[in-house]
Amino acid sequence: MRVKHLVIGLVILVLLAGFVLFFMMGQKINELEKQDFAQVDIAGLPDGSYQGKAAALLVTAQVEVVVQEGRIRQVKLLEHRHGPGYGAEKILDSIVEANSPDVDCVTGATASSTVVKSAVLDALKSGLTP
Repeated sequence: MRVKHLVIGLVILVLLAGFVLFFMMGQKINELEKQDFAQVDIAGLPDGSYQGKAAALLVTAQVEVVVQEGRIRQVKLLEHRHGPGYGAEKILDSIVEANSPDVDCVTGATASSTVVKSAVLDALKSGLTP
């Protein structure tokens, strides 16, 4: 009987921890989504390669953005850790095509897409002169 109570308690604890983790991740994703992804004037950035990163607990991304002649020429995903929602990598082509991280998220990969867009924004902001 004691083992049964212990197992039930452990299961409840794991479920509670999972709920708290996903709640906190959702809060961070909401915070990242509120950013102005169009805030950087890419035409004013010097040519170069810029790195950026972003994270929302279980989802992380590190990117390299190549800017030439005022346009995003390439976005490389250097690191991407994620849970469910595979397919956010498709957003890289959308960012290059739009010349901005201000693009729609990939359906089914909203959290990963938001983190990747935030990493691209972080990279572009690193190219701004203080």
